[in-house]
Amino acid sequence: LAMGGSSNSAYNKVRELLYQNTSYNESITLQTIPIYYLEPNTRITVNDNESNIHGDYMISTISLPLDISGTMSISATRALERV
Repeated sequence: LAMGGSSNSAYNKVRELLYQNTSYNESITLQTIPIYYLEPNTRITVNDNESNIHGDYMISTISLPLDISGTMSISATRALERV
């Protein structure tokens, strides 16, 4: 904000902060076989007709099992589209 001008205006800064910090808190939890290359803050696409869940989600947390026959749990929140 030190330089001023239209690209650093208070309006643009507030708009950016609102975009980053507000959401409708739409979250999902998935149980699946372990997928070891997934990490938190990875964007995934979910298309499930049975649950009517469609869209892009950002992984929040992952819990991996220690035993060989366990399933991993993924918690993700909806990724907002920028307008």
